[in-house]
Amino acid sequence: MHAGSLNVASLREEQLHLSLLVSSGWRTINFHVVPVVRRKLGVPALVGAQQMPGFPEGSLRRILSQGVDLVPASTQLWRTSTDYLLTRLLGELGSLQGHRLDSLSILDRVNHESWRDGGRTDGLTFGHLKTVLLWASVLFPAPEDWAELQGAVYRLLVVLLCCLATRKLPHFLHPQRNLLQGSDLDLSAIYERVEGFASQPEAALRIHATHLGRPPPRIGGLRALLQLPASDPTYWATAYFDVLLDKFQVLNIQDKDRISAMQSIFQKTRTLGSEES
Repeated sequence: MHAGSLNVASLREEQLHLSLLVSSGWRTINFHVVPVVRRKLGVPALVGAQQMPGFPEGSLRRILSQGVDLVPASTQLWRTSTDYLLTRLLGELGSLQGHRLDSLSILDRVNHESWRDGGRTDGLTFGHLKTVLLWASVLFPAPEDWAELQGAVYRLLVVLLCCLATRKLPHFLHPQRNLLQGSDLDLSAIYERVEGFASQPEAALRIHATHLGRPPPRIGGLRALLQLPASDPTYWATAYFDVLLDKFQVLNIQDKDRISAMQSIFQKTRTLGSEES
């Protein structure tokens, strides 16, 4: 651990965790330390997750076979937790070539400094952004999607924008759970900030626009397009998100089959738009 200020706070008998505040670098991080019982319990809901693309071969099966943790739910009850499994999955993504974890790091800092005003306002958590990266890695499994940093960041952004527009961010291992439900966050305000960053990233990053290449354009009707998965879950697929990347002019892929699938979805969205107008 780097040198920093370590403070033990809120140590009360009725609490289920020990809070540790670690101040180092550009922000203070609050860790919750909890007792954990590791059990090799099979979880039926995780079986389908073993078939997801975008991870090193066999890594999902190996990690999920470790079972889940039990953590305190009250002074008398325990609940299952997949936090350790998700952390291991992030580690697997870090072993791959490309900018997956770099893009997460950039959005984590932008979220803290810009979208949350330096941590002074409520907003997205690192857990939210971590889940977005995991889904983006599945939706964009090709190495070329992560070869260039700007493109990698926009792969996370289009998934995040869609989740904010539909007000639904599925848990990676339990997709029936919505991580945005009951959060009391102003999702419309957060969406505006995220879309503003997607249109003009240099303002939040405090760097010259030429460092990022050509800035993506502001897109009319983007929010309506982003809400399509809410009415038709089949849109939650690579071809649909490729349409979004293409609108931001950051698609940059060579796979002819994938381009054809993207164009097919694009024509479908145009047809839907003409029918509604």
